[in-house]
Order: sequence, then structure tokens, then C-alpha cells
Amino acid sequence: MRIEDLENAPQWLLNAKTQYADVDIVNGILHWHNGIWQRGTWENGIWENGIWKNGVWNYGTWEFGTWENGIWKDGVWEIGVWEFGTWEFGTWENGIWHRGTWKKGIWRDGIWRDGIWEYGIWHDGIWRDGSWQAGYKSRLVKPDTQLVKN
Repeated sequence: MRIEDLENAPQWLLNAKTQYADVDIVNGILHWHNGIWQRGTWENGIWENGIWKNGVWNYGTWEFGTWENGIWKDGVWEIGVWEFGTWEFGTWENGIWHRGTWKKGIWRDGIWRDGIWEYGIWHDGIWRDGSWQAGYKSRLVKPDTQLVKN
């Protein structure tokens, strides 16, 4: 349903700039089904699909979709495509990272294509390119990767 049709919509959602948003509140938890988030601050909830253009993600669960730019402060990324932006903290479960800056957090699996890794814990995945500045690799990286500590 549209944001303006929600009963008890959180103020942070009402303040955001969006297009074609399809959302619900289930048991007090916001579910973003689809649409475009253009700017604003996401406080908490479950992102199921859509396009994130810009803004600040404070906390929540990202289940699928495309992140184009913005700041990720904390939460769980389950799967999706990251195009650009700054990851400050959280847990990455799986997905494709194209470029951006990873400041800190836990990477469990996925494909890293380009960007700057500043610090965090890498568990598993495929490293294609980028700059590894510091951090901890907890397992051997798959043989076809090129994870090199600079």
C-alpha cells in the first residue's frame, strides 16, 4: 500500500522522499515491498525489494534490492546488489558489492568487485578487486580470488 494510506506510519517514513512505495506494517514492523527510496533516514524494518538511491540506513534487515548510494550505519544485509556508498557497520550475509567504502562490520559471503575495505571481519566470498587496508580474514579465501592485504 502507499505510505499515505498507512495507519500509524512512523514519522521518519513520512519525512522520507520516495516514489512508488509499496509498504505494510505487520505486527508493528515496517515492510518495504517495492519502490524507490530517494532520501531520508531509515530507522528500522524489513526491506524486501526496491531501489535505494540515497539516504541513511540506521538499522533493519535488507532482504533484496539495489543500493545505489548512501550511508549504511547498522543492520543485516541478506542479499542484493550494492552499487556505491559507505558501509559503517553491520552484517553482510550475501550479495554483490560493486564499489564503495566498507568501514567496519562482518562479511559472511558474496562477491566483492571494487572499493575500499578499511576494517572488519571477512569470513568467506570472492574478492575480485579493490583496496584492502586492514581487517581480519577468518577463513581461506576461495582459490580464484585475489585477496591481498596492502
